[in-house]
Amino acid sequence: MAGKRKLPSRTLMSETAFAPPYPPSWFDRFTDWVDRLPGRAWVIYVLLAAAVVLFQAAIQWKEGAFPIGTFNLPQVWNAGNFAFILGLMHYLDKTAASAMASFRPLLTPAMNARRSAPEAETKFKTLSYQLTTLPARPALVATLVGVVFVVVGVGPQLAVGNVPTPFLGTARTALSTASVVGALILSNALTFLLFYHSIHQLSHVSRIYTEHARINPFQLQPLYALSRPGAFTALGLIAYTYAWYALAASAGRGPVALEAGLTFASAAIAGAAFALPLLGAHRRLVVEKEARQAEASARFEAATIELHRQLERGRLTQMDQLNNALSSLEIEQNALRKIPTWPWQPGAIRAVVAALLLPLAIWVLQQMLARLLPA
Repeated sequence: MAGKRKLPSRTLMSETAFAPPYPPSWFDRFTDWVDRLPGRAWVIYVLLAAAVVLFQAAIQWKEGAFPIGTFNLPQVWNAGNFAFILGLMHYLDKTAASAMASFRPLLTPAMNARRSAPEAETKFKTLSYQLTTLPARPALVATLVGVVFVVVGVGPQLAVGNVPTPFLGTARTALSTASVVGALILSNALTFLLFYHSIHQLSHVSRIYTEHARINPFQLQPLYALSRPGAFTALGLIAYTYAWYALAASAGRGPVALEAGLTFASAAIAGAAFALPLLGAHRRLVVEKEARQAEASARFEAATIELHRQLERGRLTQMDQLNNALSSLEIEQNALRKIPTWPWQPGAIRAVVAALLLPLAIWVLQQMLARLLPA
């Protein structure tokens, strides 16, 4: 996770007076604390995950689930995946802050006019803050929903003697069960927060594109910047859900249909997280491109009419100039036709599509081999 500060809106606060539109969430206060620690943020998260995994493993060793010094891979994931979610959201905020700084030249002229420079600076900081900071109350609600989800989903199953997938391979004593439930509460609370984080951040990406961007088909590089948060959100969700599915499959039983369905649904959500925030920018690019193509076609038509008029009058002295003008206009038309109307780098879409399709292809191949080969 590159860099030590999370938000340009926080590092630029001292330049002009800025009143945040809402207080930051507990998660943003936590990541601010992580950023103040010595060392890289990702190292902090790895150490945090390792500490919790070792604590959980020690409980299972004490309760006799498996020999001391050995680890159960699904339990390692169940205990440590919370750090992946924390690190992913932290990285997404850093990416969004960097993307907003790159996108700044395309903010609407009113925001960059000299006569309103303080207002423009405040507006930029507000947009950056909204893009990289969660509101306190909704973030807390999303976290608590994840806690309730575990209590309602796991509690009744344990009460009737069922063994949910996260409890497979554990000692299933009171202490062991309590430790696994605690890990599930932490993981699911952060998972629901991640869903809210994605919705909040990507909806602001869409709003910035549709309400605050100056669209220029010939200046696409800054426009690509805000596609990065969606791309990394999609890749992070894909990595998380497929890892969860693979570890569920490696447990004592294969994943049930519900787990498989949730996995594929999460993959679809990841694809939507990448594409939907860019839909408004795509539409604006289409409109701008069509307008410029219409202008180029009108100029080409006018040059053609002038060429015919000169030919009819027998005035051939300006033919070279008219031919050059027609050639230049044809080059412009060809260039306009080749301009893409989705604001993403080709490499980004290839990475997301590959991440989506490769695991699906592997799963289909496994199903075909299971049917063709004897057990």
